[in-house]
Amino acid sequence: MSERAAIVQLARLLGKEAFYRRLSLTEGAEPPTLDEERLAALRSLVDERPEALAEGLAVEAVVNDDVVDAASAKVYLEDRLAFFEELLTVGQRQSVRKGFGRLVERWG
Repeated sequence: MSERAAIVQLARLLGKEAFYRRLSLTEGAEPPTLDEERLAALRSLVDERPEALAEGLAVEAVVNDDVVDAASAKVYLEDRLAFFEELLTVGQRQSVRKGFGRLVERWG
């Protein structure tokens, strides 16, 4: 995984303004890696906004041609969570799964 790509994608999914503010970055200045302090700040933001991350990933799933039902949406989610694995805690991934599951359970 490219940590930089994962960081940029999490910034988009969580809201760039909140991301830049929380990580004390100038807008557009995504770091290629995160030091411990910024990783902790990112995780704190995820802890506050797991529903935003779940919703963003659900929107991605909706527009993905390979996602045709709730089961394929969950496969998509697991791929995305694996991509973010180094940046998210186990508990955060579980919270996102729960929120995502609530959003896609009606897809059948």
